[in-house]
Amino acid sequence: MLQKKTIFCLIFVFIVLAFLFYYFYTSVKKFGTIIGAHNGVSAYSNQKGQINSRDANYFNGVYTGVKWQCVEYVRRYLQTTRGITFGNVDGATQIPHAKFTTLDGSNHVQTTNDLRVGGLIVWSKYYKNNAPDGHVAVISDIKPNGIYVVEQNYDDKTFPRFIDYNDLHDVSFIGFL
Repeated sequence: MLQKKTIFCLIFVFIVLAFLFYYFYTSVKKFGTIIGAHNGVSAYSNQKGQINSRDANYFNGVYTGVKWQCVEYVRRYLQTTRGITFGNVDGATQIPHAKFTTLDGSNHVQTTNDLRVGGLIVWSKYYKNNAPDGHVAVISDIKPNGIYVVEQNYDDKTFPRFIDYNDLHDVSFIGFL
């Protein structure tokens, strides 16, 4: 009888631990919770898209985009770290065709298609879970086997996120001169 109770207790403890692991590993952070920061620019949770916010966000009085979408983070990052921005876009896939300027709009910013730290990576429509507007992130580090990116509206668990070069398909790079 004692052996059956021990087995039952072990099974019960295993089930509880499995549930707790699943809950904490897959839990969605509350909308607006900071998920990380890079170069002093915080990234926020949008609850994995469960809240479809259309609220505009502004940083120092300058429009950055829809709260807490990927385009908003990238625009706020560029405004904060480089003093530049880009024209209005309907989705991340339009960023490679956008005009990049200084914040006052007086100077055009030259870009390149090179992979550079501080540059952008843009995914096309419907690549993995980036539908239907694509996805954009800031390249935070370059390693021999892949890159690290910082982003909003991808997942709330990994910041920065590592991407192996073998997983970079149908992407565009935007570097800044």
